[in-house]
Amino acid sequence: MGAPDAKVIEQAAVWMTTFQSGEATAADEVACARWRAADPEHETAWEMISAINLRIRDGMAGVPPAVARHALGMSATQRSRRDMVKSLAGIGALAMLGGGTWLLSEPGRYDRLAADQSTGPGERRTIELPDGSVVTLNTASAIDVAFDRDTRTIRLLTGEIAVHTAKDARHRPLRVATRFGDIVPLGTRFVVRDVSAGTASGRADTISVAVTEGAVRIAPVAGSTPAQVSAGQQASFNATAVGTAETLDLASRSWLDGMLLARRMPLPDFIAELARYRRGVLRCDPSLATLSVSGAFPLDDTDAALMLLAKAVPVRTRAITPYWVTVLPR
Repeated sequence: MGAPDAKVIEQAAVWMTTFQSGEATAADEVACARWRAADPEHETAWEMISAINLRIRDGMAGVPPAVARHALGMSATQRSRRDMVKSLAGIGALAMLGGGTWLLSEPGRYDRLAADQSTGPGERRTIELPDGSVVTLNTASAIDVAFDRDTRTIRLLTGEIAVHTAKDARHRPLRVATRFGDIVPLGTRFVVRDVSAGTASGRADTISVAVTEGAVRIAPVAGSTPAQVSAGQQASFNATAVGTAETLDLASRSWLDGMLLARRMPLPDFIAELARYRRGVLRCDPSLATLSVSGAFPLDDTDAALMLLAKAVPVRTRAITPYWVTVLPR
């Protein structure tokens, strides 16, 4: 199916604005459901407007500030509902042009634009730091690096990194700074992840650390007692505490080999994770929430990964454009 007609997009925007107004009735809900069921194009337009509205409400990720303010920045009492419909429908139409690259930008885009080192969706990059340490950035990740006379700091702004530390000739301590606290490596290889794909907040409630060599000490920003995680272990932490260390799951570092390893992973989680590696929107139909998936899937070709998924579980994909794909029941 191609992109929905502009009039259909506008009607979907009308329904969305009606429900946002607080004036929708039970009859409106029934009428909207009937409209969506009447034509697959209607449902596609509704999914578009719903996703756009969610992205706008969750921080306008990738939407230019002027457009954001005009679209939903003012309350309904400050402007007419007609203007709201035009704004939302207009964004929906723009999303169909050239893949809607600015609209469908991934979370964390602005962090990456301002960072010392960053990667885009589907990109991995390995860099060597001045002390000889090596950092590999996963997809859609960003770091700042600050080395001075006394300290070495890698600040994880967003995403996921693998670190292989080197001995410093000047014996300066190294730390990985995160929003929840510091990770101090003790001669080691480890992976740090601050990602929450596919959630309403777009931010994780915890940061995870997986250690393959040596050990690390985790010091939560508001915690009193640091905790050590050794080789072959992984743990998560927030601002106040470090969780119990568990046996290392090799899936935590499979991205370094360009693979996504899934072991009975809930399908919505799988789709949210795969979505991090492609531009645009990749959605999972809510009716698939009970399915799970196992297997190894290529991250450098997410279209191929979706084809493998369709062989593993009873699903199919529907693409409005290459930048807007929904996974549906077969």
